[in-house]
Amino acid sequence: MTDPPYEIRAGNGGGVFGKRDSLVNTGGFTDSGVNYSFLDTFNSWFCFCSLSQLSELLKKSYSLCEHTNLLSWCKPNPLPTCCNKYLPDVEFIVHGFKSKRLFGDYKTKSSFHLHPCGNKETKHPNEKPIPVIHRLLRLGSLDGETVLDPFLGSGTTAVACEQLNRRWIGIEISEKYCEIAAKRIERERQQLKLFGPVAERPPKPFQESMF
Repeated sequence: MTDPPYEIRAGNGGGVFGKRDSLVNTGGFTDSGVNYSFLDTFNSWFCFCSLSQLSELLKKSYSLCEHTNLLSWCKPNPLPTCCNKYLPDVEFIVHGFKSKRLFGDYKTKSSFHLHPCGNKETKHPNEKPIPVIHRLLRLGSLDGETVLDPFLGSGTTAVACEQLNRRWIGIEISEKYCEIAAKRIERERQQLKLFGPVAERPPKPFQESMF
């Protein structure tokens, strides 16, 4: 389960995105993209990607895995854009998996995931919402299994695993985000001691998740 760097060209042009430090001042993080060879060892995974990376990642999945599916996280509240651009209201997730490794029920198996963006817990520019990761974990893993995130970032996958009783392994190159993730995970563990684990209940209907 991972969200590696996207290939996004965020120059200093006009529009809302031209003023966003998280895209413009990335220090090469967002613009650099990623070498997907790290997936060669695995045959069951979820990987977020941008539109420009989609064809490469789908090709990789078809070559490695028995089954491939394209999922989308759709945002009902995207930031407004101009300058002849579409709204940034969709992110893609490629799911490559082997037989008998797709779980969940009628509601969780939708390829279309509707959830608002925003309300981040950290300053990481690409932090994903916990409910989106919850849904993916329910599709691709079972209670007590181990999930690897080789681009852990601010620790969202680890926090979601803690909440759904999955074991996890996280890898992150940035010391800054390692520290943020460690504090976030410890805070979640303290919450779980007080209130218990998050119930394995099915996600809300799409319309409810918009509000």
